[in-house]
Amino acid sequence: MEKLTRHSIQWFYNLLAKGECDTLDFKEQLEDKVTFGKSIKNFAPKYEELAKDVVAFANKKGGFIFIGIVDDTKELNQEFEYQDAKVFELIRQIQDRTAPSITIKPHRLKVDQTDILLLEIPFSTQLHRTSKGEYLIRSNDGNRAIESYEIATIQAEKGLIVYDQKTWDLPFNSVENDKQGNPVPGWQDLNYTRDLFVRIQREKPQSPYLKNTTNEFSETLGLVKEESGKQLPTTTGILFIGNQKALKEFPYNQIKYIRYYEDGTYTPYEYSGNLIEMADACFAQLKSEIKLKEFHFGLFREYIEDYPEVVLRELLINALAHRDYSRQQIIEIRKYPNYLEFESPGHFPQGINETNFLRKTNPRNPGIMDVLREITYAEKAGSGFDKIFTALLSKGKNLPRPQQTDNSIVLRIEADVYSEKLAELSLLYKQTTKKDIDLEKLLVLNSIYTGQKLTFQQLEQSPFINTYQLRKILNELRDLEFIETTGKTSDVKYIIHKSKIVGIADEKQYLKQKQQDIFRQKQIILKYLDEFEEMDNKTAREILNLTDDDIYKVSRMFKQLKEEEEIEISKNDKGITYYKRKK
Repeated sequence: MEKLTRHSIQWFYNLLAKGECDTLDFKEQLEDKVTFGKSIKNFAPKYEELAKDVVAFANKKGGFIFIGIVDDTKELNQEFEYQDAKVFELIRQIQDRTAPSITIKPHRLKVDQTDILLLEIPFSTQLHRTSKGEYLIRSNDGNRAIESYEIATIQAEKGLIVYDQKTWDLPFNSVENDKQGNPVPGWQDLNYTRDLFVRIQREKPQSPYLKNTTNEFSETLGLVKEESGKQLPTTTGILFIGNQKALKEFPYNQIKYIRYYEDGTYTPYEYSGNLIEMADACFAQLKSEIKLKEFHFGLFREYIEDYPEVVLRELLINALAHRDYSRQQIIEIRKYPNYLEFESPGHFPQGINETNFLRKTNPRNPGIMDVLREITYAEKAGSGFDKIFTALLSKGKNLPRPQQTDNSIVLRIEADVYSEKLAELSLLYKQTTKKDIDLEKLLVLNSIYTGQKLTFQQLEQSPFINTYQLRKILNELRDLEFIETTGKTSDVKYIIHKSKIVGIADEKQYLKQKQQDIFRQKQIILKYLDEFEEMDNKTAREILNLTDDDIYKVSRMFKQLKEEEEIEISKNDKGITYYKRKK
């Protein structure tokens, strides 16, 4: 694939093909052209309008404005003239019309012998407005005003605030005291606080968060913060120990679970309020619907769940722990006859995407995660997906498929077992080693089984494979005779070991792979003879990277090639037979 250099001509054409979007805009001219008091059609807006575009891009994720391109047709504007003086004036005008001031980066780009101007608006960690006080954000191919309720979301996405540690000054008066006689804040539910304390005490008796007083306990756990001499609840505090009045500040802190049936009917369930109560109630419902199916693997009988309990628990906790609480959107769980979806508000945190979410972590809500870890609903960051992947692969199921939409992340898991062989290999591993197979080996076995024949380099590129441990994992699986190599040339490939192949279909696949390797080795021999005229058994083993133990294997290949009339004996020299191409 051709590597595209940034700001290259090909890079430009690729962007041009996309058209206007949330990161791209086109203008015909650098400034307005007015005749008889009216703006001539097809010329760019004034500096005020351009400043709006710059603010909108900066408040989103940055972007590019091409000047010198006709908006509708995407053709070059032949009347456009690139002038340094105008560009410098443009930058100054934009800085004057944006607050905090935005400095754009100009680039001269030559396309078809014509210079056009590329304005790069960098991503900003600040929230910007125009000099007229307009807060704007880019939306698809245009700008729109930022609603008041969106400001906290944008600030959270830019890293200006950690939303679960945002404080709330709620006008609720205290109505009761704790056991020490201290007044309980009007936003706080004392029963929730005691329940949380008891849970932590039961799960982690040595937890450093177990303090003597309610206030000390709440503050050290991040449930309250002191600001301007007042103890204020955080988002985390309200979600875990807030009373019903305080929880009304989060009307979108809900889970909506809908179970769809094959006849088109459905049953809805809704959960809201305290975070722990929501998690417990929703998980109890999901767990009650688990179905088992019996599978036979030789002498073994295994019951496999349609949705493993650990997967349901981890996906539910993941949705609660990592959702964007600043968004006016609820968690949705949808269960269809053959698959289950978890939709969580918000995008992947910075640095995380659909390909690396197993290996990288960047908690959006560290305060919420701290509490969930203390009550053992969660463990260390990133361990949840380790459990999910292990549970699914060990039962021969497909891995979850994440999809990032405009406003959320959707994770789908399937009920069906797609690979009984992988489930069987997991059972055999436990029988052989007396311990469960770990995720790293499962990922390698899954790649080899589904890929059928993979080189070391191909395995390194497989999704989620731990490349640092790959060599060690392959050696361990070979020693246990779960995999074997084939080809034994510089292009060694890995396949499932013959001893683990069961069934006519698997046997056929195994033999097919072996036959392909023999055919390739024969082609190497013939190519060598075409170039060097003759060879013996030793030379053949060397070019095929075989050992002395394979002398008879090479002899059989020579015999087959003779029968196929591809080669003939050239000479015998002191008991050594040489072969050449048959004319």
